[in-house]
This record gives sequence, C-alpha cells and structure tokens, in this order.
Amino acid sequence: MGQNTWCVGEGPREKFVDLGANGLSTIELIAILLRTGRKGCSVLEVAKEVLDSIVDGAYGLNDVTVERLQQVKGIGRDKAVTLCAAIELGRRLGQMRVKHLYEDFSSPKAVAAYAMERLRHEREENFCAAFLNCKNKLIRLETISIGGLTGSLAEQRSVFRRALEANAASLILIHNHPSGDATPSDEDVRITKIFKAAGDVMGIPVLDHVIIGDGIYVSLCEDSLL
Repeated sequence: MGQNTWCVGEGPREKFVDLGANGLSTIELIAILLRTGRKGCSVLEVAKEVLDSIVDGAYGLNDVTVERLQQVKGIGRDKAVTLCAAIELGRRLGQMRVKHLYEDFSSPKAVAAYAMERLRHEREENFCAAFLNCKNKLIRLETISIGGLTGSLAEQRSVFRRALEANAASLILIHNHPSGDATPSDEDVRITKIFKAAGDVMGIPVLDHVIIGDGIYVSLCEDSLL
C-alpha cells in the first residue's frame, strides 16, 4: 500500500482502538477524519498542515470553515465538510451533556455552560433566547438576530413570538461579546430592561440576561442589573 493510506494495525486508528480517544494527539484525530493524505505527503503530515494553517491552532478549529480548509493542499470539499461536521457534532454533544446535567436552567451557570462553546468563538454578536418550561427545564435555545442588540419592536416581537411557539413559561436572554470581555455595557442593561418590561406584559418573565465572553460570562441578574 502507498504512504497515503494506513495498513491494518498501523497508525492513529489502531492507536485509537488500543488507547481510546484520549490517547491520541489532535493531529492524529484530524488524520483519522481525513483518512488519506496526498501524493508525496502522508495523512499525518496533511493533518499537521491543517493545524499549522489555523492562526490559533487547535483552538481555531472552533470557527474554521469549509472554504478555509480547502486552502490546504490535499483537502477537498468532502474532507473539509467531514472535519467541519465533526467539530459541529462535538459542540452539539457538549450541549446535550450540559442539558442532561442541569435540571434547572434558570441558573446562569447552566445557561453559560450550554451556550459557551457555541458563542465564545463568534466574530459577530449573536443575540439568542433560551426558552424554559414551568419547571425551568430548557425547551430550546434559538438565535434571534446577528449583528448586535437593538431592542427594537421587531426584535421584541420575534423573541416573544418564538416563546409562545415554544410554550415557554419564561426565558433568558443571551448574547456574546466578540472581544471576549463579558462586561455588560450600559446599552446591554438598557435593552435588557426593555425586554423585561415586555415580558412582564406578556406574562413570560425574562429571568436573566447572560453575556458570553471567551471562557467567562456575566449574569445581569446576579450582578443586580436586571
């Protein structure tokens, strides 16, 4: 067999079976997903090139795109899609684990844990809402808008229309700060109060507004800003 494929009993796949996922480096995990290298370059070498091509290394995989991966020689659309799909699957499994662990999603810690890996890497502000049932269990989390909070009537209508569709008893607002600093601005506080007042009128209380930074979060409720 050529150098671009694995023989039985060799390479990261066999190591994965023997040692489990924790026994492999990030490069070896990427190589398993790529399956083959390119002419004159093994799959492990191509995997290393993928990692080296990303500014923040393994951390930067969180926001890598199919188009960006295809810039690496030997990475076509199918391989790029496979890598991106694996990253997305990891995010979703992480969210499922959080949803399973936390019974009460009125806790900002639970909300932040659920939204963190999804939002901490976003380069634009994503405004989301977590809809809860009468026992404070998470029904679902939805993205309302991208590009920053406005507090507009249209934005308010979108939030509460979706809350009604989800049969939510309450909700929590969430948005990220691309700077990584979760400190709320005066505008964040002002807009939160607008939504809280609307929620009181609608009978769907806004319990909190959680701001996501890079590995950190701020709860306006905990900071007595709501």
